Amino acid sequence: MADNEYLKQARGNNQLIVEHRRDFHKHAELGFKEHRTAEKVTEYLRGLNLEVQTGVAKTGVVGLLRCDRKGKTAALRADIDALPMQEKNDVPYASINPGVMHACGHDSHTAMLMETARLLVNNKDRLKGNVKFIFQPCEDMIPSGAVPMIEEGVLDDPPVDGIFTVHVSTGYPGGTLWVKPEYISISSAGFRLILRGRGGHVSSPHEGVDPIMMAAMLITSSQTLMLKRCAPGTPIIFAFGTIHGGTADNIIPDEVSLSGSIRTATPEERTAAIEAFEKIVQGITATAGGQYSLEIELQNPSIYNDPGLVALLKSAGAKVLGADKINEYTQIRTGGDDAAYFQQKVPGVYWVLGVRNEEKGYDKPHHSPYFDFDDSLLALGAAVQAQAVTDFLDT
Repeated sequence: MADNEYLKQARGNNQLIVEHRRDFHKHAELGFKEHRTAEKVTEYLRGLNLEVQTGVAKTGVVGLLRCDRKGKTAALRADIDALPMQEKNDVPYASINPGVMHACGHDSHTAMLMETARLLVNNKDRLKGNVKFIFQPCEDMIPSGAVPMIEEGVLDDPPVDGIFTVHVSTGYPGGTLWVKPEYISISSAGFRLILRGRGGHVSSPHEGVDPIMMAAMLITSSQTLMLKRCAPGTPIIFAFGTIHGGTADNIIPDEVSLSGSIRTATPEERTAAIEAFEKIVQGITATAGGQYSLEIELQNPSIYNDPGLVALLKSAGAKVLGADKINEYTQIRTGGDDAAYFQQKVPGVYWVLGVRNEEKGYDKPHHSPYFDFDDSLLALGAAVQAQAVTDFLDT
């Protein structure tokens, strides 16, 4: 492990970092309802003598550190919301709010950013420029909190020159850093489709138009046709999530409703995939003599990592963790994150801190009711963030 001053200071405060994380975990709150979380963050930032703005995009909090020497402005972003699911972990810090759980690590992101703020305030004389600490509400629901925060000016006054975002993952060994330049995640869209036929008795199929048959044709054929439209190796996920139709075994229903997800590597590919899907729907309904209505909900675009900031982050990470802990993955991650909206506006880097510890049972995936992780590693993430910001402001 590298001999790093930020890491020494963060490890000296490790107990408080863990306490913060477990407190947020125990009092998990859904998107745009993170009132207690926001109050705790606000109190802590004000205790650091930062300029603090509250109520941003309803429950967001932004802290600002102005350094004595002029320079660029760096930003760090953490999401603060939990998921609408019941926790099944038997731990003292399990969520006390029924049906609400921090199953994606946002509690850790919040605790890490609070510690990063402390580190940078305590080492203010090493810095020049400004640092913004953005605690964003509602990442895990659509519409999410990034866009309204941007619209309310979190990237302005002073204007942000670069932004850093970390996400923990039990998919990677504890204490490792993972990052990739350029596009790193998918652009997603949800669809809601109604296939309309003409209802009747199953004994007289020639008198009706069967939307269940249309749905079956669509589900089977679209899986092949959507993939065939892509060049080999092009990342695409096309999936149906729900299907509803019919009331009895001897009735042809009037309509069937379906919903699902389209996920691609870039926003441009997402547009092309949506157009291809609608052509398939048009062809099947026309052949069967039915009609349709299709609603598309554009969700998070792909996250684009600035190559220069990726190189800077890897260098900063090596100073904290050691060069052997720095990794570059090659495949696009198929999950999404509304951090993409920030990185559409300013150069940014979104990276992953490994928090897996199989011996302690910390190997469950995100969004599992048993999700938990080795929170003794959060000091590492805070130190990497502090070092990256310091190096960025020095350039």
